[in-house]
Amino acid sequence: MKNLTPLISVIIPIYNAELYLNECLNSVFQQTYKNLEIILINDGSSDGSQAIAERYGEKDKRFRIINQESKGVSAARNRGLDLARGKYIMFLDSDDKIALDTVEELLLPINGKSRIFSMAKYSTRDVLKDDHEEIRVTSVKGKIIDRIKAVQTSEYPSFSPWGKLYSQDIFETVRFPNLSIHEDTAIILPLIDYVDEVVLIDQSLWYYRQVKSSITNIKISKKNFDIFKKNKMQIDFAKKEHPEILDYVYRLCMNENDFVMGKCLKDNSELSQRLFQLCFEQNKELAEKTNHRKFLYRYVFVYRSIMLLTNIILKSDIIRGIAKKFLT
Repeated sequence: MKNLTPLISVIIPIYNAELYLNECLNSVFQQTYKNLEIILINDGSSDGSQAIAERYGEKDKRFRIINQESKGVSAARNRGLDLARGKYIMFLDSDDKIALDTVEELLLPINGKSRIFSMAKYSTRDVLKDDHEEIRVTSVKGKIIDRIKAVQTSEYPSFSPWGKLYSQDIFETVRFPNLSIHEDTAIILPLIDYVDEVVLIDQSLWYYRQVKSSITNIKISKKNFDIFKKNKMQIDFAKKEHPEILDYVYRLCMNENDFVMGKCLKDNSELSQRLFQLCFEQNKELAEKTNHRKFLYRYVFVYRSIMLLTNIILKSDIIRGIAKKFLT
């Protein structure tokens, strides 16, 4: 291991994660890079998660356990940020796990720098290696649109907060908004705008576990309507700070609306039908602004047919990543 010394804060929100939490925390406990503080925010869990977290706190003083009433993942991450003392920050979901040299590999190309974050590839299968050599690293600077497109590179975690190592100064002003869903994509544009450099680590270091209870798999609820608050935040940011990327941001919002509409078609409840209609109407409006995919939103029945077919095709992570880049 290289001569690395900065303290790194690993923030892990926990809510009813007892099935996978031990595996997650063990992957952090065994990291090759040791100068960590691991902040566990137990967000009102009603299962055995607190007991698991406390066991790690008892055997390793690097683990700090904070118990609070359930306030949601945004509040949990923000609480972790308020407590973090590290020069670099990493977020980890409590049902995921990381390769044992993840922190070291993410830190190597950004050590000593500020206004920067690194990001690694992820896998939805538990096939991670725990030791990597000669990893290819790509640095992206320049215009904000170049950095946005770099973050969206296929096989990387895109706008999700996990999968990345951030310099602490990024979060001196940025915090996660009070949204039930889409809180991560709501802040990604100001976050990318703040940094001077994005570093891509060409290696899968993250196991992103797709469990039935995750936000992306649960049924449609009123929380899903937060998509419109998120879209407004992204559009308002572009209009105020970077009008030159407004057309691109419109298309980002269209893509996420498409994703939500795909879920609505699977759910097919009365609430999901209402959400579908609102997303469709917004995309129809945005398509007119961008002159992009207008044909797709001309007739609802045609769109539904295309989306049902697309849902089948896009089950592949690789194909979904390629489609994401093509559509924006």
